[in-house]
Amino acid sequence: MEKNRMFAAVQTQSDKKLNWLYAFLLPAIVQFVLFIGFIIAGFLMDVLLAFLPTDAVQMLFYILDPVFLQLLAFAVPFALILVWVRFVEKRPIAGLGLYNKGAFKEFAQGLGVGTLLISAVVLVQWMTGGIELEETYFTGLNVLNFLIIFPFWFIQSATEELATRGWLFPSVARKTSLPIGLAVSSLLFSLLHLGNNAISLISLLNIALFGLFACLYVLKTDNIWGVSAVHAAWNCFQGTVFGVNVSGISVSYSLMRFTPTSAPTYLSGSEFGSEGSIIASIILAIGCACLVWRLYPRRAS
Repeated sequence: MEKNRMFAAVQTQSDKKLNWLYAFLLPAIVQFVLFIGFIIAGFLMDVLLAFLPTDAVQMLFYILDPVFLQLLAFAVPFALILVWVRFVEKRPIAGLGLYNKGAFKEFAQGLGVGTLLISAVVLVQWMTGGIELEETYFTGLNVLNFLIIFPFWFIQSATEELATRGWLFPSVARKTSLPIGLAVSSLLFSLLHLGNNAISLISLLNIALFGLFACLYVLKTDNIWGVSAVHAAWNCFQGTVFGVNVSGISVSYSLMRFTPTSAPTYLSGSEFGSEGSIIASIILAIGCACLVWRLYPRRAS
C-alpha cells in the first residue's frame, strides 16, 4: 500500500485507536456529505428551472433525456467532497486519485472496460431469454442525446467513485487493513442504493460486486479517472444505449429498447435493470477474478 499514491496521500495518526475511530466514522461522514450535497442541489435545480423560460425548458427536455437533471445534481456533492478533503482533512485533492498524468489514457481504457462489461451482460441476458429487443431508435435526435448526456452520466458516476473509491476506500484501508477497506467501500456503495426502485437481494449483491470490482480497478490503476469512466460507460450504455433501467431508474430516450420477458427475475433483472440479474453477478465475478489475477504478481513482488 505504501507504493500506491492514493494510499500514501492518506494521513494517519500515531495512535492506532484514532485511525480505527476515523475509519469507523468515515462511512457516516461520506453519507452526510452526500446528503447535504443533494439537498443543496435540489434547491439549485428548483431555482434554475424557475428562472428558465417555459419554452426553453420544453426544448431542453425535447432534445435531452430529463434524467440529466438527476445526473447533474451529483455535481454539488462532488464539489463538497473536494471541499471536505482540502479544508477539513487538509490534504491535496489530487490524493483522491485526480492525477493529471495519464488521465486521458486511463479514461479511454475505462470507457472500453465499462462498455465491454455491460454489453456482455445485456448480450447474455438476451441470448438466455431474460430480455428481448423491443425496438431500435437510431435517429439523429437520439444520437445527439447520447452524445450530450454522456458527460452527465460521467458526473454521476465520478461522484460515486470519488466518494466510495477515491475518498472512503484508501482512507479506511490505510488506517485499518486492505480487506476491511474493500469490504467497507463495497458494502457502503451497495447500501447507498437501498432506496432505489425494485431493489432486491441480487441487485444489492451485484452493486456490492461492482463496488469490489471498482476497488480492485483502483488498486490496479492508482487513479480515479479510469474507474469513473468504467462506471459512466456501464450506466450510459445500460440506459441511453440499451434502454434498460439503470439501478431502477428508467430513461426516456435510448438508441435501443430491451425489455424484461416473462423469464424469472434472476435472469431478466425485472424493473431494476440488468444489474438485478444473476448474469451481471457472473460477469462481475469474472471481472473481479481477472483483476485479482492481474494484481497478485504485483503485490507478491
